Amino acid sequence: MSAFIGIIGFLAFLIGIIMLLINLFRKKSKKKSLILIVAGFILFVVGVSIPSNNQNKEAKDNTSTSVSSSSSSSSKKEASTPKPSKSKAPKVLTSQEKAVDGLTGNSLAQTRSAISYLYSGHMSKQELYDQLTSEYGSKMTADEANGAINRIDPLVNWNNLAVLSAKGYRESGNLTGQELLDQLTSEYGSKFPQDQAQYGVAHIDDNIKSTDIWK
Repeated sequence: MSAFIGIIGFLAFLIGIIMLLINLFRKKSKKKSLILIVAGFILFVVGVSIPSNNQNKEAKDNTSTSVSSSSSSSSKKEASTPKPSKSKAPKVLTSQEKAVDGLTGNSLAQTRSAISYLYSGHMSKQELYDQLTSEYGSKMTADEANGAINRIDPLVNWNNLAVLSAKGYRESGNLTGQELLDQLTSEYGSKFPQDQAQYGVAHIDDNIKSTDIWK
């Protein structure tokens, strides 16, 4: 279509030139010939400017090919890029949770019983053993009591338990100094080793709470 318009415009332009020459020779009006020249020139320019159907088709084909190649490349890139794993960070266990981690049945119950006595009585290791095996306590066998204590022993802060026990004696019996130290180490008292009892007396005014019995 664009070629046809261009040809018509070119022919009109030539005819206009010829008519202009004839009118010049005959000395007639040149208006019609000039209009024809201008119109022919415009048609010729328009015909040349409009792209042909083949050019449009080629441009569309090239665009489609480019989009298809881009999509294919993007798909391959997405397929080849490994997705980050959504693995959860391992849970950090507290010392108390570590003490019972993986335990079941009697072992779990015995260990929980030992922990309960530490919270309620702020006991030394020896006093805890006596309570676990006592007929007035948990009535465990020696092996059961030792097993429960051994599971919590590395995780317990026995010094802080001595501090809490010392605080209790001072509040309930107004004990201080050597009398308090004797009560902490006595076989009729808390049965703490000498070094732990001394720590308890020396740090009695520290801000130690029941939650601080764990390392």
